[in-house]
Amino acid sequence: MPRFKLSKEKKILLIFVGAALLGFFIRTGFAKHFIKESGDIRLYADWAEKIWAFGARTFYIYPQWYYAPPNYPPLLSLIYAGAYWLWDHKYALAQLHNLIKIPPAIFIIYFYEHGLFFLLKLPGILADLALGFLAFELTRKITGNIKRAFAAGVFYLFNPVSIFLSGVWGQTDSLVSLFGLLSFVTLWAGKAWLSLPFLLLSFYIKPNWGIFIPLYLFLLILKKPKIKQVLLGLLLSFVLFWATTQPFVKEGNVFSFSRWLWRERLLPTATVAQKASVSAFNLHTILLTMDKSADSTPYLGIPAKYVGYIAFLLINIITFGYIKRQKLSLSSVLVGIFSIGFGSYLFLTNMLERYFFQSFVPMIVLMFSSPSLLIYGILLNIAVFVNVFYAFLRRSRGWLADAFGANNFALVRLFSTVNLVSWALFVKNIYKSRFIDNKLSK
Repeated sequence: MPRFKLSKEKKILLIFVGAALLGFFIRTGFAKHFIKESGDIRLYADWAEKIWAFGARTFYIYPQWYYAPPNYPPLLSLIYAGAYWLWDHKYALAQLHNLIKIPPAIFIIYFYEHGLFFLLKLPGILADLALGFLAFELTRKITGNIKRAFAAGVFYLFNPVSIFLSGVWGQTDSLVSLFGLLSFVTLWAGKAWLSLPFLLLSFYIKPNWGIFIPLYLFLLILKKPKIKQVLLGLLLSFVLFWATTQPFVKEGNVFSFSRWLWRERLLPTATVAQKASVSAFNLHTILLTMDKSADSTPYLGIPAKYVGYIAFLLINIITFGYIKRQKLSLSSVLVGIFSIGFGSYLFLTNMLERYFFQSFVPMIVLMFSSPSLLIYGILLNIAVFVNVFYAFLRRSRGWLADAFGANNFALVRLFSTVNLVSWALFVKNIYKSRFIDNKLSK
């Protein structure tokens, strides 16, 4: 009888699947913890419950909320509503257990006590697994080296940044980035009909990828997709938009409701702070004071917010030139997302600690594709983890706030400098070297 033997590549893939499962269990292990510290997850639980109590058509216009009114797009509200519905029907698990003894009683007890927070965190956790596979696949496409691809995927799956954001904090930045990154990758691959719906899904969870609209339009012009692909993509996007918005419309139509939602709920939330930096370790926390200095504070007579706009414009111009010189290679698209995404986090005002995340997976793919970038990527990884750790716990751990606030916020300024210098050296080394994608020049 012939022996069953796996190829080396299949063994690596099998090990990676096992690593992804381990990453899943590590994240879900945190699901019941840090609930008191995470005001966000309690807020999401309140929204998830009230969407059923008030009804979807009243959800966004209801005037009195215990924490805050809903200020996320409809798709994320539907995801949270689905989480609450599943938890509210938890009795089905007990009925199933009585019939076939599955799931085990220990899980049912856990689910009754912690199931809602588990389900609210689950979309971000599952997106983390998908991003781990995406980091693996993109690195393999660029390098043709499955060992580097494995290292990149595992680095993401067991990264304290991704574990902390989805498993501990319960944020959905990974879900937003999954659809956003897929949108750019499918556009590069010549599938505009698929790219546009992915972009809509990303925007309709959280509009964090809005900073990439100029880059997306630039790539769309370079790719020159067939008009029927664009029309199909727009049609699919409209169907998704209508299906996820219509349940919330009480008066008017999806367009009038969307205008009201963006004007009254989404945009005010994004600009209400009017701070140079809300909680991001960036240029403004080197020169000014985090969560105190206004975005109108001048640098040599120029308000901080306009310094950010100028930097954003220059980064886009330089990035567009690089992508064109690289003939729209896959690596150049990832360089664009990293340069603009992390650059926005460093220079734009009103930034939160999580707003680097759009560029996180591209950074990992690039640093494992080119070893010369590894040290700068690791330094960035350390600095942004310190940023999210501090931002999450500073209000509940007085010792942490005291340590970072000591000596005129010396630690904040130190890690902000590490962020800025490491990003600059990362980008400089990319532009000096030349990525040659493995058998890929689309």
